[in-house]
Amino acid sequence: MPKNSVIPAIYISYAWNPESDAIAESVEKEFQKWGVRIIRDKNDLKYKERLKDFMKAIGRGKYVILIISNRYLKSENCMFELLQIFKNQDFYERIFPVVLEEVKISKATDRIELVKYWENEADNLDGKIRELKKLSNIQGVTDDLNLYTEIRNNIAKLTNILKDIYYLNTEQHISSNFKQLYDLIEAKIEKDSSIEDNASETKEISKPEQDESEGYKPSKGTKKAIISFVGLIAIILTVQFISKASFSDKEHNDGNNGESEITTGDPSLVLEENDTPEAINESTEEKSPLVSSIKYDVTLVVPSILVKEDVYIDNKQAEVINRSLNTITVRLRKKSSSHHFEIKKGSQSCIADKMIEKDSMRFAMLCD
Repeated sequence: MPKNSVIPAIYISYAWNPESDAIAESVEKEFQKWGVRIIRDKNDLKYKERLKDFMKAIGRGKYVILIISNRYLKSENCMFELLQIFKNQDFYERIFPVVLEEVKISKATDRIELVKYWENEADNLDGKIRELKKLSNIQGVTDDLNLYTEIRNNIAKLTNILKDIYYLNTEQHISSNFKQLYDLIEAKIEKDSSIEDNASETKEISKPEQDESEGYKPSKGTKKAIISFVGLIAIILTVQFISKASFSDKEHNDGNNGESEITTGDPSLVLEENDTPEAINESTEEKSPLVSSIKYDVTLVVPSILVKEDVYIDNKQAEVINRSLNTITVRLRKKSSSHHFEIKKGSQSCIADKMIEKDSMRFAMLCD
C-alpha cells in the first residue's frame, strides 16, 4: 500500500441467524488477530442511525464479505444490500462470498425457486395494497413493493454470478482460520492501491508549454526551480569568495613569522605539524555502532488503525516504501546492534527492538 494511504473499510453482509452470526463472529475475531477491523452492523450501527444509510454504505464498499445463507437470499434487507453492491459496479471484484452448505444455487431449477419466492412476495404485497379502498398515503409500502419487484428481476442474475465463483465451504474456512479469505482481500487492496498510485503519478506529469511562434516557455514550476538553482549558485560563489578572502588575510597577518595555522570549526583546535583533520575527527567524535552502507527492507506487522502512521527507527523518522492491510515496509541501513522501532498514535503505541540480519525480514511489533 502506498505512503499515507488510508486502510479501506472491510464490511460483512449477513443475515441474523445463529450459523451466520457465528461465522461473522469468527471472521471478525480472526481478522482482529491480524490487526484488521471489520465493519459490522452489530458493532458499528449506532442508536438511532438509519439502517438504510448503513446498508447503502455497505453497497459502496470496495471490500464486502458476503455470508450467504438461505435466510440471506430471502431477507429483504440482505437483498437490498446485495443490490446496492451490484449497482455500484465491479460486483464480482468487490465481493468475497462465504456460502453455507444449505444454499442450493448451482442448478437453474434452484435459482428459479428463488425467483418464484420473490415473485410471490411481490404479488402478495400488491394484492394487499389493492384491497385498500384508497391508495393514497401509503409511502413506504409501495417502496417495499418496488424493492420486491427489483429483487425478483435481479435475483437470477445475482445467484448465477455467485454460483460461478469457486468458494471454500465453511468448514474449510474455519479450519484455516479464514486465512485464504484474508490473503485474497489483502491482495486485492494492494492491487487497487498500486493502480491508484499509478493514476496519481500520471496526473502529476505535465508537458512543458510550447508556443510555435515564441519557442519553448517553461512552466511556473520550472521557473521556480531555475530561480532557486541560480540563487543557490550565487550563495555558493559568495561563500567561496569570502572564504578565500579570509584565508588570504590570514596568510598576510601571519606572514612575518613564516608560519600558518588552519582553523577548524572549533576555535580551540589548532592543527600541529603532523596532525590531520581525520585525526581530530576520530578523537572528538562519539563512538557509535557500526552502520552498514547496505539498505535492507523490513516489514512490520501492526494493527490496521496504525498502518498509516509514521514509523521511527532509533528515534528518527523512517523511510516507508509500502503500506498494506496491516503491514508497513521500511527501508533502513543495517547497523551492528539492535534497531529500535516505534509507532505512536495518541495513547496507542507499538515498539520493537530487533537486530536486522537480512533483507526482507518480517516481524510483529508489540502494541499496547
